[in-house]
Amino acid sequence: MPKIILGVFMKVAIGLSGGVDSSVAACLLKEQGHEVIGVTMLIWPDSKCCSGEAVEDAKKVASYLGIEHHIYDLVPEFTKEIVDNFVSEYANGRTPNPCPTCNYKMKFHYLWNAVNKMHSNVDKIATGHYVGMGYDEITNRYQLFKGQDKSKDQSYMLYKLTQDQLSRIHLPLGKMHKKEVRVMAKELGLGKVASKADSMDLCFTSGNLQGFLKKMAPEAVIAGDIINTDGKKLGVHEGIMNYTIGQRKGINVPSSEKLYVVSIDAKTHTIVVGNRDETYSPGLLAEDVSWLSIPKPETPIYADVKTRYLANPEPAEIIPIGDDRYKIVFKDNASKLDCRRNLDSWDYQRAVPIRANTSGCWFCARRSYRRRSSPCSRSPYRKVR
Repeated sequence: MPKIILGVFMKVAIGLSGGVDSSVAACLLKEQGHEVIGVTMLIWPDSKCCSGEAVEDAKKVASYLGIEHHIYDLVPEFTKEIVDNFVSEYANGRTPNPCPTCNYKMKFHYLWNAVNKMHSNVDKIATGHYVGMGYDEITNRYQLFKGQDKSKDQSYMLYKLTQDQLSRIHLPLGKMHKKEVRVMAKELGLGKVASKADSMDLCFTSGNLQGFLKKMAPEAVIAGDIINTDGKKLGVHEGIMNYTIGQRKGINVPSSEKLYVVSIDAKTHTIVVGNRDETYSPGLLAEDVSWLSIPKPETPIYADVKTRYLANPEPAEIIPIGDDRYKIVFKDNASKLDCRRNLDSWDYQRAVPIRANTSGCWFCARRSYRRRSSPCSRSPYRKVR
């Protein structure tokens, strides 16, 4: 059985980034009577979230609250687990999202282990994520829920967590809205932290993704052709790392209509472009599925599925096809499907949407499931009529 949080005073390590969310989460834990320890990761020399200023802000918040604060140098681990993989994916024509892996590997694995080496009796590790959490006594599983603030919901960011990891995390902001958090920060006297802008870009690229990729993998910056779905050459590009499926800006070829990136062939360094309809697909095949909140289904289930973090959920049927692979059939054609993107899903038959979690399914085929699939091959998505 899980440790009950309400009414139990625990020793909790809170990940302090120097931002408003983690700072308010720390305040809430302190107010609830828990013994709180502030912990901060150093992960990248030029990281926004772990810059010298951010670390100083975290120290000030910890001092203001009267709690211990410890800093852990996890740069080698971050480089190996996150940055190297991120660059490799882009070099191979794929668009990764490193944030879910960072949470799984860095915050709730390496940081947790580092904290426990110093404090062996820590009960929980907490963060400022806008995610709800519960425990189902029937299935004996921890469950993640969408955050109360739908515009800030971050349940997608935690899809990779295991049941063991979920058993030791605490998410104080799951039932709060961002506006409430900012108001509370001002009332608590957190100074400039209360009005800090939200971080939108990747923390380790300094806002210049293309420049970062060229610096990290100059050998992968190879020019190639831009062609349409009929194979006609329209122009040239300066490297596939500058493009992602569904992208419209930056194609820079003459055309009487808006063009979108339909597919990327890493072997020939070719970008295939087409009109908006050609970015749609009626379904996909998924593998490497993390069934987080419910047992792995043996029969088809219906869910709301998101193919991108900021996309609207789309109703779909998830059908087991053996070997831990699944066919995802959208009620309507889904747009901008990219090979090896994360996939989100919730059981929409529940009152509060639950992460059934097929999020983290890697897209193993660019083609519709109605065609012979070929992982990451040049085969543009087409609308099946």
